[in-house]
Amino acid sequence: MLRFIARHSTLIMPLCAVVGFVFPDLSNAVLAYLPEVLFFLMFFTLLGIDQYALLKRIVTKYVWGFAVLQSAGMSLALVLISYALGVRGDLLLAIAGLGATAPLFGSGALVNAVGFDAQLAMAKTIAATLVMPCTLLGVLWLLGDKNAHLDLATYIKRLVIYIIMPMVLAVAARRFIAPDVLSRYYPKVAQFNILLLLLFPLGLMAGFRETFDQDIWQALSLLALSSVLALFFYFSAYFIYRRFGYENAIVAAIVCGGRNVLLAYTITVPFMGAMFLPLLGAFQLPAFCLPLLGKYMVKRHRAR
Repeated sequence: MLRFIARHSTLIMPLCAVVGFVFPDLSNAVLAYLPEVLFFLMFFTLLGIDQYALLKRIVTKYVWGFAVLQSAGMSLALVLISYALGVRGDLLLAIAGLGATAPLFGSGALVNAVGFDAQLAMAKTIAATLVMPCTLLGVLWLLGDKNAHLDLATYIKRLVIYIIMPMVLAVAARRFIAPDVLSRYYPKVAQFNILLLLLFPLGLMAGFRETFDQDIWQALSLLALSSVLALFFYFSAYFIYRRFGYENAIVAAIVCGGRNVLLAYTITVPFMGAMFLPLLGAFQLPAFCLPLLGKYMVKRHRAR
């Protein structure tokens, strides 16, 4: 059963988002446990990665170049395009904030689901997460209220809990578990990562359902907008990194397409305007369809 779910996880993820939309009470119940789920998802993903090699990769210009592009570059591009199209006010602020948001902490598991190595995805995720507060401050300074600020204490706390602590535990586990034992049993552990990952699209859809119940046309327009934004993130990164090889392009696209919206919302409340939270909710369905798109593109590329 786990093997079947792992094989078809990229298709099951958007289906979980649909289930979360149809059953908002279930979505809210899952949402309450997502912080704990995220911790174990990070730990299990990092357990399969050489932490020293990961740290070496994080400090490279290639990874930091992606981090700046993923946050500052995307946000700036979206502000210029949206402003030229006549977007103003809270919607412009929400689009800029989404563009500035760092990748999902589960990006490594998403990339694994497509069949590629998670190490590069994790390196890019960590670097972009460190860049994000600078970009968000710029967005708030340019478009937000003059009294807007970030909750840096909460941000640092979450970095410690969801990145540093899983890395430390993974290093300790790899030190005390024999390599042959780890290589034998880790593939079975990694399959549970997929189950943990599926809880995110399931648990993050209740907010969009609330918007849908209040104003169906606003919800549908936000879903259309968020779909365009998701494709913009995905294909912008894909074409920029295509010259580094097909695998690098797909990894960049999937990492850039997923956005850690809960982290961004937590540290910017209440300064991102009234449209930010509804846009984040609408973004979940198209965002969790991107790994399916990536897997389809990989399959076509290999068939050629």
